Amino acid sequence: MRGEDLRLEDIERLDFGEDIKIALSRALAGANVYMVGPPGSGKTSMLRKMGVYMHRLGREPLYVKLEWVKYGWGVRDYVKHYGHKIKEILGTDPLAAGDVVLLDDAELLWSYASVYRNIVGEIRGRQIIAAFREIDVDTVNILFGDGFIIHLQDRRTPRPLAKAPLGLGFLGKTSEIVVL
Repeated sequence: MRGEDLRLEDIERLDFGEDIKIALSRALAGANVYMVGPPGSGKTSMLRKMGVYMHRLGREPLYVKLEWVKYGWGVRDYVKHYGHKIKEILGTDPLAAGDVVLLDDAELLWSYASVYRNIVGEIRGRQIIAAFREIDVDTVNILFGDGFIIHLQDRRTPRPLAKAPLGLGFLGKTSEIVVL
């Protein structure tokens, strides 16, 4: 089942272990958080759960699923058309939202840049928590700034036995690489 199809009660019960604690602590400190993983890794579900937590802690998250954004839409058009779905997904009032943006299907930004120009222009400068199937770090840094990147593995398949090049690999479900 896709993360946006889960009921709010189901999202509440999901356990992401240390992954969500690390990502949430970074987000609460004001950092952008970028979650990267293949389909089925829990990106959307974790994004939604972070939005619920952020709301409970006094923040006003706005959930933006780029797949739902039509050509030329800005935030106001998006909320007008999908406000009811945003309320269902996060349990928040989308009209009050906006100091933190939960960006789902964010890899579409560089695939169809002209389609998302308006909405990206309106959310730039806000804190971004985003879910990507693949990430172009340079493009994301230009659009939204530096952020904490958390890599999620597909939960449906076992962890690979082989190590990645240079000895880098996944520990549990999370991996962070800092390049100085």
